[in-house]
Amino acid sequence: MRRAAKVDANHTATVAAFRKLGCSVLSLASLGKGVPDLLVSLGGITWLVEVKMPKGRETADQILFISGWKGCRALVRDLDGVLTVVRSLQEQSDRLRPPV
Repeated sequence: MRRAAKVDANHTATVAAFRKLGCSVLSLASLGKGVPDLLVSLGGITWLVEVKMPKGRETADQILFISGWKGCRALVRDLDGVLTVVRSLQEQSDRLRPPV
């Protein structure tokens, strides 16, 4: 039987920050096996996001998973990281939006 997934102490605050900035967020933390903690979407663009404490390190499973991932992914440690991801989501969405 698999134990409950361990999440970093800043997981809840990170989810709240993304949501406050208008993002949809789905926690994937319970999947384990190196899958990043969050699925974050804004303006039709979706990224995988790994949440780590400031000095946290990725596990071997996380490194292996992301080495084969072809989509967008970010590692977030704090509010600055959240803001960077949201800016990137907005920029990608703006580029894909047809001109008016």
